[in-house]
Amino acid sequence: MGTRLWLLGGALFASLLTTNTFAAAKVDQDVLDDMESNEVSTVIIHLDGQYDLKTLPATFDSREARIDYMVDKLKKFTNEKSTRLRTYLTDTAEGVQEVTPIWITNSLRVRAPGNVIREIMAMNGIERISLHAPKALDKLGESNGSLFADPEEETKISWGVEKVRAPELWERQIQGQGIKVAIIDTGINFTHPDLAPQMWQNPGESGLDDEGRDKGTNGVDDDGNGFIDDVMGYNFEAKNGDISDDGGHGSKVAGIVAGNGSKGIQTGVAPKATIVGIKSCCGSGTSIFESNTWEGMQYAILTKVRVISMSLSAKYYSNPTYDKWRRASEVMLQAGIVHINSAGNLGSGNTPKNVGAPASNPPAWLHPLQKLVGGLTAMITIGATDEDDKLRSYSSTGPVSWENIEGYGDYAYENGVKMGLTKPEVCGPSEVPSTSQFGEGYTNSFGGTSSATPNVAGVATLLLSARPDLTVEQVTETLMMSAVEVNAESKFDNKCGAGRVDAVAAVDYANAHFRKPTE
Repeated sequence: MGTRLWLLGGALFASLLTTNTFAAAKVDQDVLDDMESNEVSTVIIHLDGQYDLKTLPATFDSREARIDYMVDKLKKFTNEKSTRLRTYLTDTAEGVQEVTPIWITNSLRVRAPGNVIREIMAMNGIERISLHAPKALDKLGESNGSLFADPEEETKISWGVEKVRAPELWERQIQGQGIKVAIIDTGINFTHPDLAPQMWQNPGESGLDDEGRDKGTNGVDDDGNGFIDDVMGYNFEAKNGDISDDGGHGSKVAGIVAGNGSKGIQTGVAPKATIVGIKSCCGSGTSIFESNTWEGMQYAILTKVRVISMSLSAKYYSNPTYDKWRRASEVMLQAGIVHINSAGNLGSGNTPKNVGAPASNPPAWLHPLQKLVGGLTAMITIGATDEDDKLRSYSSTGPVSWENIEGYGDYAYENGVKMGLTKPEVCGPSEVPSTSQFGEGYTNSFGGTSSATPNVAGVATLLLSARPDLTVEQVTETLMMSAVEVNAESKFDNKCGAGRVDAVAAVDYANAHFRKPTE
């Protein structure tokens, strides 16, 4: 179903509404259709305005303090913007089943009967109402066969790990230690021996409570963060702490970021990184609920990770909410989080729409050959290369454009008259082995830009492990300017960006170009 926007004034629903002030609210056609078909609908109410991130103080005592301050401001902003609406939903309306604030986009997710939603349509302070409906995912990376290592043989290293030269940094004792990475995906096989030691343990949900019960299973929000039993992360589909993997995709992504090779195959680029499991989507592998993933991004901010690896890309024809995805990445930038995201597997042919959301968001640093400038976010978009550094045929190519996105209007393409925004930023190896969804084995080959993305996330993690002082802008510049050129005709293009990442070159570039705080 399309998402045509209908302008709803008071006259249309005058006989249905008791609200005195009739505002013009933009309501997706899908919302109206769903209300006709169902007694209860779930909608996303996007509130007017956004907190001005430019008003954040320039300096804080720590990154953690900056995040706490910003989150408090964002939550208060959404609360203030939704005061009247929430009062109506909680005190007056009947049959309301859910009211969930999403402060990263200044939205509310509401599940309520049609008559309640019609009342909301006439309220002031609402930018748009959209349906909480699945968006079509780009084809997820596919797996090819199972693989089990011989325990008597020496540990084998994935060709992708070798390609990005991670083992050379391990010899320098740079292995990802000290860096938390959020895997926003289908869940994680957290008992796999290659992953279990790397899983984050929430100190507030670990140990025993005052009654001698395991905090991880006592059904209590022991640390008061709003999430019950979130020991290793959280499940935003089921709304609980179970991050078990339904689809296998997330386990493979995690294995490429941080698998330690203890069962015989070294799949991870940063084997001593800490993994935070955020289950937000797509056990079916075909669709994504946007607000679930926005909640996952909020959780990543709250747990103060440094890197997000997200191998998900909503297809253009499912009408993703581009402006809210971009807003979420803008908040990520202010939180100091490097957002590594797959470009997608649509190849070329639909320019400027091949690269889906949120990978179409601009990066934190623009390459010198990106002559058309505009706004910035935390995004680093990843394409896929093979063993010979050739672009995989399925890897989505750029450019993208924001010229027709409400609230932005930058990076114009104008049917090729202008350059748009070059995508991806860099590429990584794809079709590599990784950890299995169940048990203790491996997948022989995990493909798509889904596998290229965690390879790059692992390199970013190694870089931050070596240089934790780097900003998102500096990490972005470093990965791009230190990349191995894969196109002899161009140093920066819409196929592989600046090239294929190189972990050693990245650390060396950062050390040469960015002074350490102690120097």
